Amino acid sequence: MIAYRSDAPEGRLDIVIVNYETPDLLDECLRSITSLSPTGVRDVIVVDNSRSPESAELVMRDHPSVRLLRPATNVGYGGAANRGVAAGSGEYALVLNADAQLHAGAVEALIDELDVHPDTGIVGPRLVDRHCRVQPSCGRFPAAGRMLLHETGLWKALRSTRLGARTRPFFDLDAPGVVPWVMGAALAVRRREFDAVGGFDPAYFMYYEEVDLCRRLATKGTLTRFTPAATIGHVGGASTAQNRAPMRREMFRSLARYTRHHGRDPGLLRLRLAVVAIASAEFCRDVLVRVGRRSRTSAGRRGSVWRAIVGDALEGWNK
Repeated sequence: MIAYRSDAPEGRLDIVIVNYETPDLLDECLRSITSLSPTGVRDVIVVDNSRSPESAELVMRDHPSVRLLRPATNVGYGGAANRGVAAGSGEYALVLNADAQLHAGAVEALIDELDVHPDTGIVGPRLVDRHCRVQPSCGRFPAAGRMLLHETGLWKALRSTRLGARTRPFFDLDAPGVVPWVMGAALAVRRREFDAVGGFDPAYFMYYEEVDLCRRLATKGTLTRFTPAATIGHVGGASTAQNRAPMRREMFRSLARYTRHHGRDPGLLRLRLAVVAIASAEFCRDVLVRVGRRSRTSAGRRGSVWRAIVGDALEGWNK
């Protein structure tokens, strides 16, 4: 077992892992760290938002040198990440979902990128799934029209047109450089810049907290970069899979908050129309699938979630 000591002079980066009800994936994440022994790691900190402490505490028995923090309540992803970063003392911090796994050289590449670019506050790695297939890792700042094209898949029909580059939601993942934002599943932050803007906005319980953070940093002239030299595995959606429909509602709520603070959409009219269109298209698709299968499974639940999402949009997410 490798011991990560907070007083290790060579340690420059803390690893902060946010966990919610995924003990098996948390164990895999921690094993990926200890097996690689990445240079430059100062402290490894797990912030557990789970309902009960038993599962995370059981995992910690196999990783005694890892620090475990448990907020009194589920404070959301951004709030938990803030607590983990605050508990460390490294110059940099790598914030990870519990369903992420380090690949060889990832930590070193992220540290190098922050060292080489002092104007940069955040660096994101290339994310891949368990089969090493590349996942979306960085993207353009959201807007109602772009989201409508992305969520419905219509942007794919425009790829070969002049609008292809503008409507594509994500960037070329072979090219390093400055990007608007990187995925919160794995991102390295410069503590000084992170603290200067107050870290993640905890009002984003889930979704868009990383987009908001990158946008606030950009406003003060601090850059966000993507580097394919660092690769991190990511299962994706592990903590929300059992509550996918309600989480869709939460996603739109967070997007409304982001748009209210950063967008050019007075009254959120464009966003409201886009969300109604997206939710209605998804509901109609689900109905057609159930009709084809002659199944009524979860029809009532789907319908109630659709009504809730559409109701939120019509009211402008004022509740």
